[in-house]
Formats: sequence, structure tokens, C-alpha cells
Amino acid sequence: MKSKWLALLLVSSCLALPVSAQMTEDTGTHPPAPVADPSAAGIDAMVAKVNILTRTKTLTELPENDPIALDLGLVDVPGVSKSLTEGVTAKAYARYVSVDDMLIGQLVLSSVGKGNSTEPLNSDNFAAQFNLDQTSLDPSSPITIEGDQPELVAALERLAAAQEEPEEAAKEDELADAGVGASDGKVGSNASSNPDASGYSTPGALDVGKEAVISSNITTEGCNIRVDLDQLQAIQQTRVVTTTDGTPEYGACADGAERFKISQSYAVCSYDENVEAMTATAQFIYYYTDGGGNREEIGDCQPDAEKIFDIVEDRNACNVYLDYTNLQAVPQGKLVYTNHNGKVIPVADCAASIEVDPVPMVQTTEGCDIRDDFIAGKSFGRSKYIYTLDGRDWDTSCQDNDEEYPHSTIYKTANGDQVCEPIINRESGKVTLQSRVMINVNGFELYRSPCTPDTTAKDIQSTTAGCEDPAKWTHNITASQSIGSERFYYLIDGKQEAVTECQDNDVIYAHQQETTGYQNHDDKLFSYRLVTLYIEGTPQGRYNIATSQVLAGDPQIPYAYEGQSPKANGEVFYEECTRFEGRDLVNAYTRPDGTTYNLKVDEDTPVNVGSACDPVIVWGTSSTSRFTQPMRASDRTNKCGTSTLSYYYRTDTGDNGPGSQLHQGTSTSPDHCAWTDQVATKTIIREDSVQIGDAVTNNCRATNRSPSIQNQGTPNSSWHVVYNSSVPGFPSHSNSVKSGCLGNWGWW
Repeated sequence: MKSKWLALLLVSSCLALPVSAQMTEDTGTHPPAPVADPSAAGIDAMVAKVNILTRTKTLTELPENDPIALDLGLVDVPGVSKSLTEGVTAKAYARYVSVDDMLIGQLVLSSVGKGNSTEPLNSDNFAAQFNLDQTSLDPSSPITIEGDQPELVAALERLAAAQEEPEEAAKEDELADAGVGASDGKVGSNASSNPDASGYSTPGALDVGKEAVISSNITTEGCNIRVDLDQLQAIQQTRVVTTTDGTPEYGACADGAERFKISQSYAVCSYDENVEAMTATAQFIYYYTDGGGNREEIGDCQPDAEKIFDIVEDRNACNVYLDYTNLQAVPQGKLVYTNHNGKVIPVADCAASIEVDPVPMVQTTEGCDIRDDFIAGKSFGRSKYIYTLDGRDWDTSCQDNDEEYPHSTIYKTANGDQVCEPIINRESGKVTLQSRVMINVNGFELYRSPCTPDTTAKDIQSTTAGCEDPAKWTHNITASQSIGSERFYYLIDGKQEAVTECQDNDVIYAHQQETTGYQNHDDKLFSYRLVTLYIEGTPQGRYNIATSQVLAGDPQIPYAYEGQSPKANGEVFYEECTRFEGRDLVNAYTRPDGTTYNLKVDEDTPVNVGSACDPVIVWGTSSTSRFTQPMRASDRTNKCGTSTLSYYYRTDTGDNGPGSQLHQGTSTSPDHCAWTDQVATKTIIREDSVQIGDAVTNNCRATNRSPSIQNQGTPNSSWHVVYNSSVPGFPSHSNSVKSGCLGNWGWW
């Protein structure tokens, strides 16, 4: 890069001094152009170049284009002892030039000096070129010069040797002051009064042949995005690319103007749940959305010290566990916390409560009927359990216990009294005795049947006629049985005469159960059967006692756990350009009826479905401008390139006279320029029509150029250098031009 800029510096010097001076007037005759040394490139390649570190001694303002002399201090010369550079001043010439709105500093060394001694340097071998933020050189900012180490070392050694011969130097000074023998009898000059100026020579014109086409641009190619967490910004770095005859050369990457906000995301980070400390801490990850709408995450998830939540026990979410082995009712609880979004999150499943102790269960027969089995001739005791929790009494369903009571048919009490009044038919004079079934429960006599006429006694007969309707029978649901009905009568004149109304007989119909469905309790993860109770064998056939009901004391049927998996919940949200689809973590259960119940236990990590943004580029109205080179040499500037022209001139005063010689020279001049500019604006639009970030604009320029000089005349006469009055047409702002600009800006 430096060699190319130095070439520009040398060419600019040629334009500013010898060549431009030749082109101020068209005289018809011109001096011959200097011829480049063909061995110069080979010699330059053999020079041992090193980076010499220097700094200015005072704040120095640089001029534009025209160099000025200044003094530099030698800070460090690789491979050279400090004793050689101590007290040495490097003489230099420096200026700055403007290229594509950039300030470029250019500097060459001409000599080194110490005291009254000066040693010249070949300025072609000591040059520096660097970017400037301002048009002045600050002593606090070192300047690196690429130079010929052997030549500089030799000059420094000569300076040191001159300092070791002060007496000889003093004598030479006395002779110079006296004017005797100082010039060896030759005419004096003022060259010694300014050794720096005498050591600096203006470079001659270069025989460059075809002029190199050099252009510069700013690009993001090859540069990363730098993350700055202190400023919460991600900065797109850019660099300068200089293209010479189609060959690019890249500078160092540095922070550019395009920056992206760094934000915190909690969506992809889980909570840190610490059951021992009973705390849940939210975690987040840094991220940003780049210019293409892509989400870029930075580092790993980390805890947020400002979002710490207590883990508590929720007993309302769990059933009480009935431990019949230890006769305890065990309260259960679920550990939960409320996250930063106000949602309750479970930590562990239901387990024995850590806040409330188990309570005892006490067995009781209160509220439970004895179950009779007239066919087996015995009855069975039934009981339930009760317990007190949170100030309330709770009980279980009634179940058979281990108590059995045999049946006894009783006609008389222990006192000899009849259990039932006999049935007396005064018309027939018949008496029918009645009896009851009795059991003894802990010394207490309990009748289990009403008075029943003794059919073996008299001509009293029983019939179910008129008592066939099961709706009028006795149905004991807790005992799971129904009792048939009959009435007693006797015949008078061939007609039945009722002795009793319809009443229970000794025909027992066992209850049959038919499951018709389930009553689901999703909040408790169990179901009750919906049962139709019925009996069969009645005079009317099947009879339904209860239809699709939950029977008292029927056991709970737990749901079957099938596993845990994520499930989409239909929520969609965005973070900048990233689209997320919400998911819940659910436990799948199969209900007794075969259906599935999904219990949400947590919020699962949302699914990142990628970018939902697209860049939208809008081109503005194009504008045109041109530049035509002026005739005056001092006003000529290089706007879009230069052209070199060969011309001829004669050395004699006569035109084509005897002895005249035809010579060839060259002339270089900036071209005429024509530009077409168009501004592009880029915005990032999300799929829901929301704009992400600020709009970014850039100007795209297309350039046409044409030479500003041309030849006139014939080969045997003088050649003239004149300016072409024509200018190039404005270039078309084609799609390929726009594509090139978008590529250079990194918008593709």
C-alpha cells in the first residue's frame, strides 16, 4: 500500500513542478523528458528496509500538496545503538493530500544532523504515508518511516565520527570565517546555509507508460463485528480497499458507523432453581440483530441478580394421601415459584408437605349402614375413616369391615311378647302369625326385616300381584341390594282379600353395575365411574335403579402417566428479527375413557424459527454532475484519473530546416469527469410490518471520463497540446452498478 501511495506522491510532485510548468504555454518546443533508470527497481529490491520510529518536536501544521521542512526526533531505529541516535535530528519534508474525503499524510527524510554536522540521505529510500485525523502532527503520536537501514546507519556513524574531531572542525570553522581556503578558490554558493534544502531534490517525471487506474472504497469484506458489552453495542468494522488496475489491496479493519444494539434475552435461558436455598434465579443471554436481520447470541446464559424469586409450597395443587397401613392422612404439596412474567412455575411434583405434618385417621361406623344378605343368612358391619385437617373434618367412603352378624327369625321377644301383631281375619276366624329377622350387635337387638306373616300357619297366602312395580320397592344403594315386594291375602268367596299392603318380602335382588362413562377430574388426575345400577329378574325384567351416577364410596381411578414432552401452545412473539413459537412442557395422561389429557407443568423453551426480517432497499432519484479541466495549469486537479500523451518537438529554430532533429516527449493531464449519483436507503422490515432499527443510507456513484488533451499537426511539424472541449456523457446507473455498490456496502 505504501509503495502505491508513494507513487501517487511522486506523480503528484511531477504534476505540481516540472510537467505542469511545461504545459502552461503552447510554445511548440519542449525539453526532452527524463529517462527512468532501468536498474532502479532492482536496486530498490536489494535495500534492507526497516521501520524507523520518529516523532515531531513541536505541534506542526501540515500544508496541503506543497511540502514543508520540519525536524524529527529519532525514537527507535531497529539494530542501531541509542548512542548513535541520541541528540540526532532528522530533517524531513512533509505535507498532506486529500483522497476520497480522506486525509493522507506523506513524509520523506532528507538528512540527519547533530550539532553543526549534517549528513544527507537519499529521500527516495526514506518515506512514510499514513492516515490523518487532523492536518497537524502531534509530538505525542509517533510516526513510522520505512527506510534503508544500512544508509541510515552509515550516516549516523559519520555524524558520530564528526563529533569526535572537534579540533579539526574548529579549524575548518576558523578558515570558513576568514574566507581563506574554504572554497578551494571556487565560487561560493548558499547550499551550505540550508543543508536540508540542498539534500532535498524534487523527483523527476516518471516514465510510467500507461497510467495506473487507482480507486479506493470502504468495505466490510473480511472484517468482523466487534462486541462492546460496556456500551451494549455490536460494531461493524470496515476497512479501506484500494484497487489498482483491478487488483484490490486491503487496509486494517477498524470500527465503522453501523452499530447494532445489544439486548438481553430471557426466552432461551432456563431458571436456576436452588431447592436447598428455596430460590429461583432468572437467567439471560446477550444478543444483537445484525444488518441482515440475523440474531447473534453472545456468550452463555448468566444469572440476573435482580430477578431472584422465592420457592414456596402450594398444597392446593395436590391431594391428601390416605395411608391405610399407618392410618395417617398425609398432606401433600408442590414446590412452585412465580417467575418474572408473573407465571407460576412448578419445581417438583406432589410430595409429603414440608409445612404440615400427617394427621391420624380414626375408624367409625357412624353414617354407615349394616349390609344384609338374607340368602347367606347374615349381615355385615360397615365403617369409614375420618380425619381433621386445616380445621375441617374429612371422611372416606363406607366399606365392609370384619364384623358379621348371623340372622335369627324372631316371633317373640325375650319377655314372651309377640314381635308382630298376628293377622286376624274375623270373617274366616283364621289367625296368621308374623315374624322378623333380627341380629345382635354388641348386645343390642336390631331387626333387619319388617313383620312377615308366617305362610305355614294358616290359609294366609302371599302374592306379588299388584306389587310388581320395582319403583315402589326398597332399594338400599349402600348395601347394594333391592328387596322385592309382596302382599298377603286370603280368599273369601273365591276373591282375594288383602291382609296387608305391598311390603318387603324375602326376595333379594343384587344390584348390578354397568359403566356408562366417566366423570373426569383433570385438576386431580383421576376419574369416577358413571354407573347405572340395575336389577334383573323382576316381573318387568331389567329395572334401572340409578342411571349414569357416581356411586358413593366408588374408588377414584387415577390417570395413566404416559410421559413428558413439549407441545406448541399457539403463542408467537418476536425479539428484534427473531421469531419464537411458544411451547409448553406437558405431562401426558390417559384417562380411563381412553382420551388424553395434557397437563402443563412448565413453560418449555420457545422454538427459534429463524429470522422474520427482510432488508428493503429503496433507491432515490439519480443526480448528475461533471468536471471539465480548466486551461490554466495551476487550476488543474485530478478528479477521476489522468491521461498521458506523447508529442514531438524540434531543437533547431527553423521549421524542418537543415540539421533539425525531431524529439519525442510526454505530457500528463487530469481527465474530464462525469458522474451519476443515486442514494439507496435500507430498512429492515419484520414479517408483521414492524421496522427493526434505523434506516441506513449510502450514495452510489458511477463515473465516466475522457482525456482533456489531444495531438494536432503532422509528424513533420510541431505538435501541440490542447484541451479537448468535449466532455464525457453521464454514465447510466444500471443494475450492475447498483449491485456493485450494494456488495461493497455489505448489503447483500
